[in-house]
Amino acid sequence: MNSSTTQPGTNRASAGRPRTAHRRDIDGLRGLAIALVVVFHVFVGRVSSGVDVFLLVGGIFFFAPQIRNALNPAGLTVVQSFLRIFRRLYPALITVVGATLVLAVLVYAEVRWVNAGTDAASSLLYVQNFHLASEGQEYTAINRDVSLYQHIWSMSVQMQIYLGSLLAIVLLATLFRRRSKAGAALLHWLLVLGTLASFGYATWLGQHDQATNYYSPLSRFWEIGLGGLFGIWLLGIAIPRAMRWVRWPAGLVGLTLIVVTGLFLDGAAQFPGPWTLVPLAGAMLVIFAGNPESTGGLSEAAPATGVSRMLNSRFFQFLGRVSYGLYLWHWPLLTLATFWFSTSTASQAGGLRGITASLGTTEGAVVGCGVIALSLLLAWLTLRLVETPLRQKAKAHRSWVLFDRGYWRASLRSKGKVVATLVMVLATGAVFAFGPVAQARIDNRARELSVQDVDPTEYPGPNAFLQDADVPDGLPVLPDPSDDAPMLADTLKDGCLAHFDHTDLVMTKWFNEEDEPCVYGDVESDRTMYLVGGSHSEHYLPALELIAKQRNFKIVPLLKLGCVIGMDIPKWDGSDYPECREWQQKAEDYIFENPPSEGIFMTVTRPTTIEGDGPDQVPQEYVEMVRRLSDAGIHTWGVRDTPWVLDAPGVQGNARLCVAEDRGEDCGVDEAESLAPVNPALAAYRGLDLTNIDLTDAVCRDGRCPGVVGNVLVYRDAQHFTNLFAAMLAPELSRQMYDPMAVEESRRAAEEAADAAPAVPAGDAPKDVFRLPKPGEDAEGGEVPGAPDPAEPPAPVVPDQGWVDPGYVDPGYGWVDPGYVDPGYGYVDPGYVDPGYGYAPPY
Repeated sequence: MNSSTTQPGTNRASAGRPRTAHRRDIDGLRGLAIALVVVFHVFVGRVSSGVDVFLLVGGIFFFAPQIRNALNPAGLTVVQSFLRIFRRLYPALITVVGATLVLAVLVYAEVRWVNAGTDAASSLLYVQNFHLASEGQEYTAINRDVSLYQHIWSMSVQMQIYLGSLLAIVLLATLFRRRSKAGAALLHWLLVLGTLASFGYATWLGQHDQATNYYSPLSRFWEIGLGGLFGIWLLGIAIPRAMRWVRWPAGLVGLTLIVVTGLFLDGAAQFPGPWTLVPLAGAMLVIFAGNPESTGGLSEAAPATGVSRMLNSRFFQFLGRVSYGLYLWHWPLLTLATFWFSTSTASQAGGLRGITASLGTTEGAVVGCGVIALSLLLAWLTLRLVETPLRQKAKAHRSWVLFDRGYWRASLRSKGKVVATLVMVLATGAVFAFGPVAQARIDNRARELSVQDVDPTEYPGPNAFLQDADVPDGLPVLPDPSDDAPMLADTLKDGCLAHFDHTDLVMTKWFNEEDEPCVYGDVESDRTMYLVGGSHSEHYLPALELIAKQRNFKIVPLLKLGCVIGMDIPKWDGSDYPECREWQQKAEDYIFENPPSEGIFMTVTRPTTIEGDGPDQVPQEYVEMVRRLSDAGIHTWGVRDTPWVLDAPGVQGNARLCVAEDRGEDCGVDEAESLAPVNPALAAYRGLDLTNIDLTDAVCRDGRCPGVVGNVLVYRDAQHFTNLFAAMLAPELSRQMYDPMAVEESRRAAEEAADAAPAVPAGDAPKDVFRLPKPGEDAEGGEVPGAPDPAEPPAPVVPDQGWVDPGYVDPGYGWVDPGYVDPGYGYVDPGYVDPGYGYAPPY
């Protein structure tokens, strides 16, 4: 990223002072900064200080010239000033974004094209920082799934600050143009106030929302503002010849502060807070060490020495010239190379970071060096063929451009620049169109592969495991794995769950903003079941809704992302979650004050670790919650949590992407890695009014839990069922809930598990480690396996729900069990399938 928009060597304080000589050492400092960025991105996997140095240097060469120009009646108009910046930065940007987007089409499967196109468009609009923040994508080290244009966040921040500052400078300068000295002083002191205010805001926001803080232009302004103040007050100040000895130690200390920042500070977690002063102070010391000398009141350029001499070398001068292109090229090439050569998101190199963490030490080193070499070559070609030819060679006469025929005649005189402009316009249009076109392709294929009328003989889904149903070969997987939006339950589509920042129960659609109640199943029924918890409870809604319609009760969701009842858990990122605690209390009060006739349905196990590692466990808080429900006469339908798809210990995979990319594997996980040999809920809840539900046999076979079962996609990510697979679980789920034989079998299994469970001495129970799911999903999990209480009654109390023998038509509930396979859909009566239900809801 090249922060300079004019030639280096701006004046010091006054708008009327002449420019100083060209500072080659600052060009070399740019080269050093970009070298740090590249090396840290490729091999270290941490934030260096390079970008922060760039922002500082950008401020040095932005504010003083713009203030001087704005106060000059003959200076460039604000339109011309912006066009100078835009012409300097945009041609290389569209070149790199366009070329790498083409490479992405060749390297990525189609499932990733939409995201790549959206990121590319956000980069060209200089809003990538806002886009990443809105998507919840914190700044992260290189891996297979990182954004292709993540690095453009800094250019977006820089452009936003430049444009906002430019407008403010021009507006204020217009008021003081006749008093240029007073205007210059006012603008300088306003810059001081703005810089201090931004620094204070960054310090405060970093303690409350670091993800937003990292990307915010308001938080980052102070880095550019500090550079502006340095450029105004200190850039050209002369060092007395008697003090020339200070150059060498100042440069060395400054260089050390810049280089070691990324090794000892966590920039992603601490910048742009106060610790950012460490590399910025280092950069200012390095620049100050190259200031001119004075003797007898006269200033002259100082001979390069120490660090300044190093930065004046050919190597760093070359890096300085190609720094902008190198910054643009290295990250997308690194991302594509990591994706191409790696096979999973799992770490292959122990504690190493960067590309070696994905590829291993040897292969990672070779590929990383190749990425750097190719980036240097492409950066040099970009400089020679794009940046230099299109750069404005001289200052144009003052003009408002759009209304100046002479300006346009002069611009159209160069056929080469006209052709280049047309190419950039066409390339820009193609990039903006890419994402929508890719999305349209996916939508069309989704319509062609409709899941409304799935043939159970072609798509047996869980029956492939439960009933050994034949699975035809050569059929496309349903639902289409290219897009996860149609795979979500209706509660997400209807806004019938509380988000992370919500504390109220969501009882009506669209987060209580509409009057229509959040009810599913037989919505006119007086009989009610509550679906309680987070997304691991929610993803069973498609199955429960079918059962509820057959058995004539309605489902009321009491759901909140990353929250359960009865247990204090943190947010998905490990931070405190007070909103969950407040919501929990409201949910529990509602349940006990309005007891549901059909009980509550929720998950009753969770993984061992924060990342989702197995085996699954039962936290004691879960047991106590079920005990309270039982004491209140409320039945609990307790379902065992799903097996989690992990690429490696602590590294979540993505079954949907794996299937979409056709990686030549089953895209699942070993059952033993995720689940305990025996369902821990059997022993933990023995004697309580709970029906144990375990759907593992529908998901796993022969020790594997694959991503596709019976030609149906099981997971939409690493842990959540697709709505189609969930709906196809309805017969088995209903059997385990209501079939007396299944209930009795579960009771006997609970007794055997309780008898076989070893006693857990007090204080020796495993500590709970909260799991970390995909951002925006549920944070359920487990704490400590609950020891059985032999004093409790030996069998759970299961209310009679009118279950009858298979094949019998119950006139009261209308459930027809033709061996759990109906010719119409595979598990329900054909006349019962609601065309609007949304096995692929219209998002």
